[in-house]
Amino acid sequence: MSPNLRPAVQSITFQALRRGYWVQAVLNEYVQKTPPGLTLYLLWAAISLVPEKNREPMYPMHTLVNEAVNASNLDPNLGYAKGLINAVLRRVLRNENIYQEISEEKNPSYPDWWIRKLKYAYPEQAEAIISFSRAKPPLTLRVNQKQIIGAESKKAYMAQFSEAGLECQDLASIGNYTLPLGFELTTPVPVAQIPGFFDGACSVQDAGAQLAGQILNPAKGSRVLDACAAPGGKSAQLLEQFDIALDALEIDPLRAKRIEENFSRLKLTGGNVLIGDAANPKAWFKGELYDAILADVPCSASGIVRRHPDIPYLRQEVDIKNLQVTQRKILTALWSVLKPGGKLLYVTCSVFPDEGELQAKWWLSAMPNALRLEAPGQLLPNKQHDGFFYALFEKAKD
Repeated sequence: MSPNLRPAVQSITFQALRRGYWVQAVLNEYVQKTPPGLTLYLLWAAISLVPEKNREPMYPMHTLVNEAVNASNLDPNLGYAKGLINAVLRRVLRNENIYQEISEEKNPSYPDWWIRKLKYAYPEQAEAIISFSRAKPPLTLRVNQKQIIGAESKKAYMAQFSEAGLECQDLASIGNYTLPLGFELTTPVPVAQIPGFFDGACSVQDAGAQLAGQILNPAKGSRVLDACAAPGGKSAQLLEQFDIALDALEIDPLRAKRIEENFSRLKLTGGNVLIGDAANPKAWFKGELYDAILADVPCSASGIVRRHPDIPYLRQEVDIKNLQVTQRKILTALWSVLKPGGKLLYVTCSVFPDEGELQAKWWLSAMPNALRLEAPGQLLPNKQHDGFFYALFEKAKD
């Protein structure tokens, strides 16, 4: 695939996944017999691009029909399908009552168990969580504080976006936390179009993820461990904002390479990349305890579905219990390499309490020498940020 086509292909694929269950309901209504292979996929992609309720269309409707039919001409085996694709799309587009007949709210792209867990945990907010998770995410950036120093410097940098025809705005506070280094593009663009990106001027990082550094807030000269660190966004944030020595730990050698690439692009020093399993410190720990640990542990990723709409299709309910076990193993292991008086920040990009508040409560009961400090707790997805959980613990001094 040509690199120039990748953004468009990804956009259409993600849209098809975001609306997958609704598209299936439409196909069940408008197609008597499920068409084979490529015909089904082409119809699926085209129907996913039908305007969403109360939203402007992504493409003119005649263009959508014509391009879908034209696409069928690219494969000689799909000649028979042109009439079917044309007829189905025109019927769908002519039906002004389609959202009354086939409600998107009643056909969200989530398995039943996922919706059940959301409604149990958040009876008042579940519908909003689903709605925000179906929306396209903003492109949120964080300036590199080593290069862009102070509010005026950031303002001048943001002016470069305006000159390039890219509208952007500062980020609103999240609770008591301000985000002075972050800003958001009104319309997402490829990173190649972001001024200074490849020179290290900024990084792509969700507004909710930008809280990690100021919550952990390591002291000057601290030894800090970022466990489960790839692709290195939070490690980079820590190095940019604090005078520390940092170990970035990652179990996957290929993903560890991405951390090194990010450090290089951002021109950061003081970061050391380690390859190892956070749950098994014996294999990588050299004996000097850490002052602070960031534990962004493996999780269901249920809080970042709008960025990765394939997640609900990949997860099973049993995965949550298995992930919970893994998270506890990692927490227990990391606690052993933390200094008395040190801080550990537990982070997930999940909205399920099994991986958030219930884990924090379990940790306090399992570790008598753990003291819970102030942190945001559960952040539910909204227009500005994804879903995250933050819990900060201090290890009691002997």
